[in-house]
Amino acid sequence: MVAISIESKQLKKSRDPFFDNAKFILVFLVVFGHLISMFKGNNEFLYLMINFLATFRMPALILIAGYFSKNFYKKGFIQKVSSKTILPYVIFEVLYSYYNFVLYGYESVQLSLFLPTMGMWFLLSMFCWNLMLFIFTKLKYSLVIAFLLGIGIGFFDNAGAYLSVSRTFVFFPFFLIGYYMKAEHFHFAKHKYAKYLSLVLVIICITIIWVADSSIFRMYLLGKYSIDTIGHSLLGGTLYRIIIYFIMLCGICSFLPWVTKKQVFFTSLGKRTAYVYIFHFFIIKYIKTLDWYTEWSKIHIIIIPFFAIIITLLLSSKPFISFTRPLVEYKFSLTTFKKPLDYIKISIIMFIIIVYILHSWTSNRFEKLLVENARLITFNYLPCF
Repeated sequence: MVAISIESKQLKKSRDPFFDNAKFILVFLVVFGHLISMFKGNNEFLYLMINFLATFRMPALILIAGYFSKNFYKKGFIQKVSSKTILPYVIFEVLYSYYNFVLYGYESVQLSLFLPTMGMWFLLSMFCWNLMLFIFTKLKYSLVIAFLLGIGIGFFDNAGAYLSVSRTFVFFPFFLIGYYMKAEHFHFAKHKYAKYLSLVLVIICITIIWVADSSIFRMYLLGKYSIDTIGHSLLGGTLYRIIIYFIMLCGICSFLPWVTKKQVFFTSLGKRTAYVYIFHFFIIKYIKTLDWYTEWSKIHIIIIPFFAIIITLLLSSKPFISFTRPLVEYKFSLTTFKKPLDYIKISIIMFIIIVYILHSWTSNRFEKLLVENARLITFNYLPCF
């Protein structure tokens, strides 16, 4: 996300456009991939595309987040990282629980802070990864240990989605690699021959993905399932996880050379990827309730990229950031509303929200929400006074 990370002042001052460009492209691919996943059905080509994107999207974002987490030892770090990860996690878990209740017409609000909703696992894992640096940076062969733990966590059936334990260990090696990397280590991506190498790596990745079982491969890529849940033996699951790690590293190396190193129109938006990552799930969930997306057609070749672009640009726009900042950063300011276009953008956002509310109202879902709130207040909170 997006990479919510603790960046030093020195890193911010010397920040290379390359990283912001990479973050923006990656979060766009996250949105794009989630849109494609709704149409995939039994389409093998779409399965292949989704799995290929998954080989590098989150690993690359996590690696960049680790790169910008070098000041974990400084005073106030834990408080800062908590405010950027744990607090937003709690806030949006509550919001998504109510949103699911309203959107899907559940009988009650299903809230569990121990089972992250959709992509909220990233916030919880980000908090853990930063804390894990205190231990792993003092260990010899820390990267080897991190990879072994990432493989070994699959041996435990209970280490699944609960508190994002499995994903925390599976993806931690990429965070640790990012932490150890220096600016010069990214120079390979700027070399003209890196693109030729990336094409070779892409062919290797696609070949392995094509040969493998799509659904099994997907379960390993997600990193939240144990080996037994997937249905493999410990030896088979271990080999599969090693192959997945190899492909993810190849995927990262094949992606980075194609990131532009220059200041472009979306470079500044790369600093706002957290907003896109967190809020796009509201849109994805709503689209899932519609009927038009269920069957694949040629028109979707145009619709999906168009929607992904619109969603990414809208959620990273200044008006939207100002409007939602109190939820993410606990700040509110109208100073960014300087141009008529800014007011047009925020008007579009408000229009979308109003349309959704009216749609929900006509579906009698808000009545259920009010009843549920009244019940919770009456039976859970009033007795405390």
